[in-house]
Amino acid sequence: MIRCDLDAILKKRRFAAQTWRIKSLAEKTLPPVPDRLTRWRAEGETVELMGKQIWYHEQGPKTDDAVLIVHGYPGSSWDFYGVVERIGPDTRTVVMDMRGFGLSEKPLKGNYQENFTLQLQADLYDALASHLGLKTVILVAHDMGQTVGLELMARFEESRTPFRIRHAILLDGSTLIDMIQPTPFQVEALNKPAVALPEEMKWSDIQGMFEGSFSKESEARPDYQEILTCMSHQVHHNQGSRVIGQIVHYLKERKESFNRWSRTLFTFSHAPLTVIWGEQDPVAVIAMADRIKKERPVTDLYKYPDCAHWPSIEYPDRIGDAIIARLGSV
Repeated sequence: MIRCDLDAILKKRRFAAQTWRIKSLAEKTLPPVPDRLTRWRAEGETVELMGKQIWYHEQGPKTDDAVLIVHGYPGSSWDFYGVVERIGPDTRTVVMDMRGFGLSEKPLKGNYQENFTLQLQADLYDALASHLGLKTVILVAHDMGQTVGLELMARFEESRTPFRIRHAILLDGSTLIDMIQPTPFQVEALNKPAVALPEEMKWSDIQGMFEGSFSKESEARPDYQEILTCMSHQVHHNQGSRVIGQIVHYLKERKESFNRWSRTLFTFSHAPLTVIWGEQDPVAVIAMADRIKKERPVTDLYKYPDCAHWPSIEYPDRIGDAIIARLGSV
């Protein structure tokens, strides 16, 4: 059994945590929604899955084979807008906003265990795949979604998914929770009750969750501030900033199920596995990728020295091309 002492990690980093500010926000005080986010939202739709209102974006022909994408925290489906664009209209791609993210419902009553567990998010992906009639998928998963993806991979090996995974692509993520470098926001959120905040967070604090998680090359891009605005709007939508801290408790769930998900990461054998990682990632550090390669030598590992935590946003063409190159996997 692998030991995972998340409590010790949090204790060491608690000194760095800062209290985020709470303030009711009028919509008129916010920057406008950028056009590319408006277009993305307009292209998707909401469906009821397991009694929950879940938004998803779909592109391409209505085949039973698709690229199924699982986004990360505190991101949303929009993180993959450039990847979907790169893949193009000839391939079916599906990416949903997990519950509590983007345009999917964000329940304010109840706690983490009732509303947002990684197991529940995996259930919703199974339900969406069934709803869309997916039989085979290339699974792409990032960050928090990396662990949701690993749960789907574990279920696939147990013959419990409605689809067959023909290739898995994992991006930066801290499933190896014993190596995480949590942000001050995460540290403080984990030391608060796993319930919704009484009011919304200040816009500057929402945006602050993303600052420092991009590479120096990405921060120099002319559209960097617009990217932060898009990501922040996805959090803020429908009072999402009231639950985004609550959802951080997924890190504790990672600890509780560490052996199941790390075992899948190190021993998955039912399909090829590709791992893509940004070397400048300050949270899901590059040593995690090296450990995956060491434990599972057949893993196809690619490291980007000019990328940090958000490969699908920082270099969408590279991620899109990586997916296109694996469309022939059987």
